Amino acid sequence: MNQLFFQHYDKILMDDFIPSIDFEGLWADSRITTDNQLKGIEAAEQQDIFLIGHRMSQETPHHSHNFYEVICILNGVIENCMGSKSFYMSSGDICIMNLASAHSLKVVDPDAIIFNICIKTDEMQQGTFRNLFRSDTFIGTFLRENDNLDYLYFPNNHKRNLAGLLQIILTTYAREGAATPFLLASEVLQLFAELLELNEYSYYGIDEKVLAILSYIEANYQTTSLADAAARFNYSESYLSRYIKKHTGKQITKIITEKKMENAGLLLQNTDLPVHNIATEVGYQSYSHFHKIFKYWYSETPQAYRTKFDNRLPQNK
Repeated sequence: MNQLFFQHYDKILMDDFIPSIDFEGLWADSRITTDNQLKGIEAAEQQDIFLIGHRMSQETPHHSHNFYEVICILNGVIENCMGSKSFYMSSGDICIMNLASAHSLKVVDPDAIIFNICIKTDEMQQGTFRNLFRSDTFIGTFLRENDNLDYLYFPNNHKRNLAGLLQIILTTYAREGAATPFLLASEVLQLFAELLELNEYSYYGIDEKVLAILSYIEANYQTTSLADAAARFNYSESYLSRYIKKHTGKQITKIITEKKMENAGLLLQNTDLPVHNIATEVGYQSYSHFHKIFKYWYSETPQAYRTKFDNRLPQNK
């Protein structure tokens, strides 16, 4: 579901929604100030929240900001580097950068596309987001820099429709009208609220070790398990479980289930395979167990989910 949205928005992002960036001029002094960020972007000059998007065809030098930045990966993989530490981000991942943090982005996939939600300091601390900024939540504490943390990393979550919310944010930003700034602010605040409720985050992110494990799960999600992955990488189950949780904010068993459900959804959308066959295809021996997990995950049965994507069937009005 997220994958389809991201593919759809690759072209829209670059052609219609978000201005392109003059890299050479933007990082001339290794600091992305609001003024520099807005050069040549007349429509954003008076905005407290603005969006910038670009394809990762070249590296960005080490730089800092004087605004808060939410990095959203629409497609592909990038490496986000902060001094001696770095982590990987891929489609659907979100990262909140702190005001004092400095970083660079390395090219992993030259076709990767990112967009940044940029929030000016006064808007975060005194405006629409002031209650979030002052709150005792983990995001509020992070934003106030109480722990001197550079970033909060949120891995892609297939159960919550964050991709749909990002689509709404992009669409709203492209609109013209007196209500647009207020709608945009409310939608970005909703994004923060969703991330708070999700409560799956990391101060570390995906390193080389985690990337290898996630790649293994991607290739073997039908049959792998915590015990299998631990044996494959020569770790104890308890160590592997703690390490994955530390770096992704998720239990490894949930990551495996996410992959099964994501692929089950894609098969229901794009094939005519019977649901029983799809259950087997994604690794469930018991159809009743698959049905139970799917209904919990998507809040509807596999048959109801398929109907929404099947043009051959009458649609409910």
